Amino acid sequence: MAWMMIDENIAYMSPSSVYRILVDCGLNRRWQKPLGDSKKTGFDQPKAIHEHWHMDISYINFKGSFVYLISVLDGFSRAVLAWSISTRMESLDTQLVLWDACDKWLGGDKFLAVRLITDNGSQFLTKEFKQILKEFSIHNVRTSVNHPQSNGKLERFHGTIKTELIREIPMYSLEQIREEVGKWIEEYNSLRLHSAIGYVT
Repeated sequence: MAWMMIDENIAYMSPSSVYRILVDCGLNRRWQKPLGDSKKTGFDQPKAIHEHWHMDISYINFKGSFVYLISVLDGFSRAVLAWSISTRMESLDTQLVLWDACDKWLGGDKFLAVRLITDNGSQFLTKEFKQILKEFSIHNVRTSVNHPQSNGKLERFHGTIKTELIREIPMYSLEQIREEVGKWIEEYNSLRLHSAIGYVT
C-alpha cells in the first residue's frame, strides 16, 4: 500500500508507518463478506433532484502536503451543489460548504426531505453540523463500513477531477487551485453529459 500511494503521488510514507496506522485504526484484518443479503444494505436510487445529496472530503497533494476538496453532489443530476478547497479538514469547513449548498438550493423550502449521505468522519458528527441538518430538515444517512460504495457517485467525481485536472495541470498556489477547480466544476455542471442519467446535463 505504501508503494501504491507513492506511485499515485498521494503520500510518501514507509511501509512500517502505513502498517502502524492500519493497526491503530483496526484496518489490518482480512476483509470479510458481511452476513445477510448484501442487496439490502444499499440505498434506493433517487428519482428527482434534491432527494439525495452526497458529501465527502478528498485529499489533494500540493507541494508535499495536502489541501482538501469538500464537495456536495446531487445524487440524481450529479451536479456539484457546493464545494470548497480548504487547508484544513475540520468540521467548520464542512459546515460552511453544507450551509452554502442549503442556502443556494433549498432557500426557504425546508420540506424537500433531502437525504444527505456521508461517511462516519468526525467532521459530520459535530453538534454544529447536526444543527444545520436540523435547520433544513435534512436526514443524514451515514454509509456502512461494509457498503462504502453508497457514496460512490461523489468518490467517482473526486477521482475524475483529480485525473482530468489536478494531475494534469501544474499547480503553483492555493489561489490557482481554487480558480482551476472552479472553472472545471462550472464546465462539469453546465456542459458535461452524464451517462448514468441518459446523457442529460
